[in-house]
Amino acid sequence: MTRFEVAFLLVPRFSMIALYGAMEPLRVANRFAEGAFSWRFISSDGKPVTASNGIPVSVGGGLADVGKPAMAMVCASYEHEAGIGRPILSAIRKLARAKVLLAGLDTGPFILAEAGVLDGYRATCHWESLPGFRESYPAVNVREALFERDRDRMTCAGGAAAIDMMLAWIADLMGQELSVAVADQLVHFRSREQEGQVRASPRARFGTGDTRLLAIIAAMEQQIEEPLSAKALARVGGLSVRHMERLFQAEMNVRPMGFYRDLRLERAQHLLSYSHLSVRDVSLAAGFSTLAEFSRAFRSRTGATPSQFRKGQGTRRDPLAKSPLSLAN
Repeated sequence: MTRFEVAFLLVPRFSMIALYGAMEPLRVANRFAEGAFSWRFISSDGKPVTASNGIPVSVGGGLADVGKPAMAMVCASYEHEAGIGRPILSAIRKLARAKVLLAGLDTGPFILAEAGVLDGYRATCHWESLPGFRESYPAVNVREALFERDRDRMTCAGGAAAIDMMLAWIADLMGQELSVAVADQLVHFRSREQEGQVRASPRARFGTGDTRLLAIIAAMEQQIEEPLSAKALARVGGLSVRHMERLFQAEMNVRPMGFYRDLRLERAQHLLSYSHLSVRDVSLAAGFSTLAEFSRAFRSRTGATPSQFRKGQGTRRDPLAKSPLSLAN
């Protein structure tokens, strides 16, 4: 039986849940397929790597020890920029030339894209970093998806989506029956409605089941760069402006245009964290007509100017920290 080896390249502060999501399907598959899969942990310098949850993970070697596995997977998360250096980029390009299947978890696709190995490929990453990913790497065909498989590249949104990606790979290699058996053991399944869903539904995120409000929120999320007027939003929900304001206040305890502004500020935060856009370009992408207006709004919600935020943060917020939306409520 052919043996498939996976080299997990761990970047400091990588996502532990994404790593386990990618690794556990292989472990379970070995119960049915007599050890068809093996894996190794690799770091840039051969030293242990600490995950985003503070747990250090031992590795089996450095970049020189990667070899030619069936798959090389870049595992990153909050500070993916720590993994962007000449040695790792050179190693990734070498693997690409050797026709190794390259994969990226969570923000790992940023490192693959920086190496130039995703140009012309479909790819995805964590939903929070998608706007910045799209702006930073225009040669990549960026999609919002749980995972993407395009020829010899696989990318994943992270978290539990890593399980879906690896189940698909197992199915490609060894058949759907084995993939289903592994999913059953992991008690992992998605309904047809959930198959392409990368975030919790708006109903769950915003705590309302009112279809009129959900339609208005969807329109807001789609029109960030060129914000709609209150009248246009009310028309989406089939409401008067006054009725829309009353519904937002009753259902969500917030004014609609304030809610809209916070959505735009959240987008700005993600772009500051994950793109190379200037602060001025971020303000335009978030729908602010002047840089001064954007800076005032951003500071009032985060306590920092956009430039201060970028210098002090540079990557995704800790999930326990408040987002602009939670600060508005």
